[in-house]
Amino acid sequence: MPVHSERRRTRSLLLPLVAMAAAGLVAGCGDDDDDDTAAAQPAALAIGATATGDEKAFTLPASVEAGLVTLTLTNSDSVPRSAQIIRVEGDQTVDDVLEIVDADEDVEIPTWMQDGGGVGAVAPGATASATQVLAPGKYVIWDDEGGDDDGPSNSDAGAKGEFTVTGPAVDAELPEQPATVTTTDDGEDEYSFEFSGLTAGTNQVRFENTGEELHHALFFPIQGNATIDDVTAAFTAEGPPQGPPPVDFANASGTAVIDGDIAQNITLDLEAGRYAVVCFLTDREGGEPHAAQGMIEELTIE
Repeated sequence: MPVHSERRRTRSLLLPLVAMAAAGLVAGCGDDDDDDTAAAQPAALAIGATATGDEKAFTLPASVEAGLVTLTLTNSDSVPRSAQIIRVEGDQTVDDVLEIVDADEDVEIPTWMQDGGGVGAVAPGATASATQVLAPGKYVIWDDEGGDDDGPSNSDAGAKGEFTVTGPAVDAELPEQPATVTTTDDGEDEYSFEFSGLTAGTNQVRFENTGEELHHALFFPIQGNATIDDVTAAFTAEGPPQGPPPVDFANASGTAVIDGDIAQNITLDLEAGRYAVVCFLTDREGGEPHAAQGMIEELTIE
């Protein structure tokens, strides 16, 4: 499952993360006044993450039917890869979206960016899936991994593209899952996570955003005797934190970005232990990352 880069070690390296995360935006499950019902089985959207030398790419179909869709990312590369998607309203391209994604934390998210989701980071040689409802329209897809001191991000190296979701909007329900991860906010700078049913091993999870802002959930194993206060201090420091990092960046797991009233069914592989669960996104109007406003919580997996 997902492995996140070490650029998340410091507050100064937090901004690329925030911009990356701000990229999985505003979700749409279809229009409420549509009476169409979902098919018994999700449509399949197979995504291949490939590499030729320093060039990165995706292979994927040009279109998929609206409704319940399972996006499956197969990573044939030697580095972690991901597939973040959003729907765009208008003539904007994936490069227009990435210009917003790469901007600083004060950028406002334009209204033409809609529908978040996709598949979080996948280890080399592995495959992961996410099932969600896709509304009709034009979508862009990009890989938000990489981009540290070792070279360009995977999207800068060519891992980006577009596809179309066709047909009428479909009113569909996600299958129930044994575990849940829920994000929420109350509109007054209060952000939180709720967890249910997570255990050591492979978890089938419903990841749901019941708030109004964009959220994701990144799971960082806490190292040694570090406390959640140590983690908070490291992630919110204005400069590089002192001493060894309080979390294990190399074995982090996480989700894509989704908007309020949106859900995905995903898989999370978690070892037993303590985790710091973090959201690095900002509000749509910009401002400080949610992590800097308290959206860092400790979770124990048994």
